[in-house]
Amino acid sequence: MPFFLFLLCPSYEIIDLNSELKIMTKNTNLNELLDEALSLIKLKDFDKAIPIYEAILKIDNMHPQALSHLPVIFLIKKRYQDAIDMIHKSFKIVEPVIGDYQNLATAYLALGDHKKAINSYNKAIEIDPNIPEIYKLLGDAQMKVADHLGAFDSYEEAYKLEPDKFQRLFDYGIILHLCRHHEEALDILKKAQKIDPDHIECMNKIAACLSAIGDYSEAKNIYKKLMELAPEAMAPIIDYASCLMYEDKYDEPIKILKEVLIKKPYQSVARSNLSLLYLTKKNFKEGWDCHEARIQMRNEVDATKRYDALQKFFKIDVGKKELKSNEKIIILLDAGIGDVILGLSMLKDFNKKFKNISAEVDYRLVNLFKRSFPEINFFGIKEDKHEILIDHDLSNYDKGIYWMSLGKYVRRDISDFPKESLVFIKPDEKKVNEIRNNLKKDKNIICGVSWKSAATEDRHKSVPLKDLFPIFSVHGLRFIDLQYEIPQHEGQTAIEKKDLLKDNKIKIEKYKDLDTFNDIDGLSALIENCDIVVTASNVTAHIAGALGKKTFLFVPFSRGKLWYWHDEEGSSIWYPSIRIFRADSVNKWGRVFKRIAEEIKKELS
Repeated sequence: MPFFLFLLCPSYEIIDLNSELKIMTKNTNLNELLDEALSLIKLKDFDKAIPIYEAILKIDNMHPQALSHLPVIFLIKKRYQDAIDMIHKSFKIVEPVIGDYQNLATAYLALGDHKKAINSYNKAIEIDPNIPEIYKLLGDAQMKVADHLGAFDSYEEAYKLEPDKFQRLFDYGIILHLCRHHEEALDILKKAQKIDPDHIECMNKIAACLSAIGDYSEAKNIYKKLMELAPEAMAPIIDYASCLMYEDKYDEPIKILKEVLIKKPYQSVARSNLSLLYLTKKNFKEGWDCHEARIQMRNEVDATKRYDALQKFFKIDVGKKELKSNEKIIILLDAGIGDVILGLSMLKDFNKKFKNISAEVDYRLVNLFKRSFPEINFFGIKEDKHEILIDHDLSNYDKGIYWMSLGKYVRRDISDFPKESLVFIKPDEKKVNEIRNNLKKDKNIICGVSWKSAATEDRHKSVPLKDLFPIFSVHGLRFIDLQYEIPQHEGQTAIEKKDLLKDNKIKIEKYKDLDTFNDIDGLSALIENCDIVVTASNVTAHIAGALGKKTFLFVPFSRGKLWYWHDEEGSSIWYPSIRIFRADSVNKWGRVFKRIAEEIKKELS
């Protein structure tokens, strides 16, 4: 009689231990033991079945049913290490099969050893590379360690093997979206939806793709439908409000998010998005108060939960109690380089209130920041900012706050902002002079240009280099490349510059071999040698603003999370030397660059 033993876990991990029981032994006692073990399994009395299988293996250490059943029983009983040990023991006796490696992977995942789980799935694929479910499981494991490129390959292989199955289409569509192939993801997910039209998560991902490509109207329609299908769910309501936010609408999403928070006061995404809306509208008091939710939101998705760990392991209070002027305060890293430079603009005022300050920063900023604020002790962080891998003793501090929380202490009102340009970073003078000598400055105005951002928070910040053509047509400018090479698009900027030179005879000079992505000190020295800067919203913009450079900043129509450029054009309140120019609509930049070109001509006249 056919016999199936199923693992009690999510359906995609169900394991068929044996399709047909065939007892290949003449030992009657062994048969009786096996019958007893099988009877106990049918009764789900696994504790009694275990010693019987162990007895069978003492009689016949190569007994196939005992070798295959026992590890799975261990998995059911959550005896994961025993399952691993048994499987490895069986490898010394019989040739491994796919199910063995699948069981190994399940045990390793349960123990949190994702690397060994991934290796086990790869071993299974070596045995048979044509099983789509193994690729799916491999992709799931790779996602848990944020190996998105690996997961992309795995889900793609599963899709190729079963292109008409919903799960394969769904998984592949999600990873395409995550890797920012939004149009392709949309096509794939729509195919999945044809198979299962009422699949809520598929509908949600389709809406996310539509939002990513700027089709907010259609995205809103789907979120409305999701709200009808799941009226108690908060996510569709929040996503609907986000679409309104990306459309540069404020009053309605503020109202919606406040209603969400009445029902769910601790809904971190709603509160965080509300903070962005308040800050965009320059309502700093309420904006900063809500902005603390970003920490809670990060802890909900980060495996290491740094916020809680800081208080538990290092016994310092982080953002919960009022700061006192005589306390030792550590400013903790919670943002990218651009945002931290923005935070640095507040450090002088913060230091007037609180004298004993240290701060964590990205290691690339240490030299620049130490030179700019010698009275502050800066620690360079190389590890992921959410990991608890810190080379300084946090127990020495009384309180901790985050960089992007400085505003609630020194920027509570518009009157707290400087009225004129402030230079608050000091590039290396030696590097500045070295660059100046090598550039061999002529009568032309040096215009530094940068056109892309590595950040994923707002997908419309970057533009093709060719879009800046009206600026390149301005007579009397010498163009210097300030664009850092984006790791995920390595080599693309060089190709764009080569094509521009070939097609339009426009040259953008690259300064020697300066690594503008990693050498932030060098980048700041290069920007210091520019007369004007034209840039997207990226690290270059923040450095130029911190240096007080006359900067022409182009920003997308939809602000999204770019709250610090606010909702109008004109001078930046954070960096008064920066002039802000907005796109007319999503990805429509033509008027912007013509206007910047005209403003530059005025400067030159």
